[in-house]
Amino acid sequence: MKTISAQTKISELIKENSSAIDAIASLAKPLEKLKNPILRKIMASRVTIAEAAKMSGVKVEDFERVLSPLGFFFENSNTTRDHSSTHNPRPAWLEKAPASHTVYYDVRPIIDNGADPLKEILHRFKEIEPGHILCIINSFVPTPLVHLLKQEKAEDAFVEEKNEKEFLTYFLKKGKQVESVPHSSGEKVWMDNDQQFEAICSTFSDSQIQHIDVRHLEMPEPMQAIINALQDLPQDSALFVSHKRVPVYLLDELAEKEYEIHIRNVEDGDVKMLIFRRS
Repeated sequence: MKTISAQTKISELIKENSSAIDAIASLAKPLEKLKNPILRKIMASRVTIAEAAKMSGVKVEDFERVLSPLGFFFENSNTTRDHSSTHNPRPAWLEKAPASHTVYYDVRPIIDNGADPLKEILHRFKEIEPGHILCIINSFVPTPLVHLLKQEKAEDAFVEEKNEKEFLTYFLKKGKQVESVPHSSGEKVWMDNDQQFEAICSTFSDSQIQHIDVRHLEMPEPMQAIINALQDLPQDSALFVSHKRVPVYLLDELAEKEYEIHIRNVEDGDVKMLIFRRS
């Protein structure tokens, strides 16, 4: 019997017993994403039982109920339930911001209808004034979005938990435009302008750049195609990707790997990316 707790990663459960996929997916519709191999790879290794419970609107006890028949035993189950999260104090930039400087956008209805709100989120963040704040209201913490918007000139981000089904994520837009820093800075994702993107592409010869166009593919096929191409990419080469959107989940998947990613958001439906291994 495998001993687990509310802090056990979903990937550990699946590794121990693959039947955990169907068991967990049966609890709530958001958890059905685990049945998709690509989304499972992204989600399972980063999310604990407690976090998955909050994201899907169920309780840790529900996980215990469906996992116990598979041979899992919850350690200190009477102390891991319904634990309250630690609330960090609001940062000064949020606490002192005038109410008129914050724009709220509730994406829960969009996600509930099976659509992706990313395009509209990026548009709204682009439209707000420098020094102002965009607040995304969601039923879970949008970790990939936090990572992306920090590359899109968000100076800082702060997550506030109202209750188990309402999370407010605040993004402070930088007060002035900031140029890209040198490659030695350790950054992994770059949102380039035309000149910056052309400059990084010119560091590779034509024979060193492999091209892939995923604009015609349906989700989640673009991500799988890019990952497969990267697995076969030679050390001294780069992958040039033509995409319809900035692939947030791909960025999250590659965050822990040794890739440098340059993105040029040309216009709606036309995103160029250059991905290569960091030297």
